[in-house]
Amino acid sequence: MHGGDPEDVQRERWTALIGRLRDDASALVVAFIERVQVIPPYGRGVVPMDRLVTDATLTFDVLLRRLAGQTLPDRMRSIAPSIGRDRARRGVPLDDLLTAVRLDFRVLWSALRDRATPADEALLVAHAEDVWNVVEDYSTQVQVSYQAEAALLARELLGERTMLVAALLDNATPTREEVARVAVALDVDVDADLLVAAAPPASGQLLRRAADGLGAGGRAVHVQSTGRHVVLLARWEGGTGAPVRAVLAGVPCGVGPLAHGVADVPRSARLAGELADVLPGLDGPRELPDAWLPLAAARLADTADELVRAELAGLSLAPVRERDRLVETVLAYAATGSVADVAARLYCHRNTVRSRLQRFAELTGRDVTVPTDAAVVLLAIQASGDHGRRPA
Repeated sequence: MHGGDPEDVQRERWTALIGRLRDDASALVVAFIERVQVIPPYGRGVVPMDRLVTDATLTFDVLLRRLAGQTLPDRMRSIAPSIGRDRARRGVPLDDLLTAVRLDFRVLWSALRDRATPADEALLVAHAEDVWNVVEDYSTQVQVSYQAEAALLARELLGERTMLVAALLDNATPTREEVARVAVALDVDVDADLLVAAAPPASGQLLRRAADGLGAGGRAVHVQSTGRHVVLLARWEGGTGAPVRAVLAGVPCGVGPLAHGVADVPRSARLAGELADVLPGLDGPRELPDAWLPLAAARLADTADELVRAELAGLSLAPVRERDRLVETVLAYAATGSVADVAARLYCHRNTVRSRLQRFAELTGRDVTVPTDAAVVLLAIQASGDHGRRPA
């Protein structure tokens, strides 16, 4: 042997060294198991010991065959992908999985050095990169299959979550079991506070971007389309008002009352959707305090026309331009309660404001300086379609 070609000699010595490792492969498995226990998921037993030993045995068999230059049987080509899929299903984080797989290099290299003779030092140096490349290639196969399986699991989870949330939104009185299933799917406590928002489909992408921001810090977030709206659900601890406007800034959407628990979500989502529907021209989030009048007017349904005719019919006696000025003045007065402020806003004299308010009272029988009359008038104007509908 020693008189042959130097490359052949080196190859034979390398094959012999690998053969000594294969004869004692169980020691490789033991060394790997000892090292891998330091990685948290493995130390907690996320992967059962019998599965861990089996996979380690198969892994070292694959790696040693490849280091010996042997062609892998077809049955062994699926070992790395199988490990990746299994660890994804068990919830082992990818970084921890790759750390575990790369332990194979340390175990192999340590074993090679232990079994090499002093004359093999140059041989080890010559093949160090080969050992690393074989392990890295194996690690890449594991990683690719893990990521594919994780993506599949994510789609399955999203599909299940979407189905459960859709059923919840369609049910005003969900059962305790339904609420519990949705809570698990959303990864929240059943009594957790939830932010609920609804946007028109055209604004769905903006709402999804806001959801990405909410979820960036690990907050539980879910977005799905109901057909009429795109609905956002997010675990929430920030209260209402300014905190909500901050996280949904620039998103045209309705925001329902904070849901105190999953069971409150259907009602909150329904109100959020109503707000999105009754507030045309939205340029940001709107909560109930922003929309009591539009919401109340929308809920009048088939009585809205009667209200408009009963309260505003008298305006038809005035010319269109005068009618518009009267309604404009009434709305400005309702917003400020001050004749002086209305005069400044509309660039007219205070006596003109008083005259218009008096004229409105003559035509409709409602004096908007009286709070109860003002409330009815404002509701009637809102029901008329934001000045777009004219009383018959």
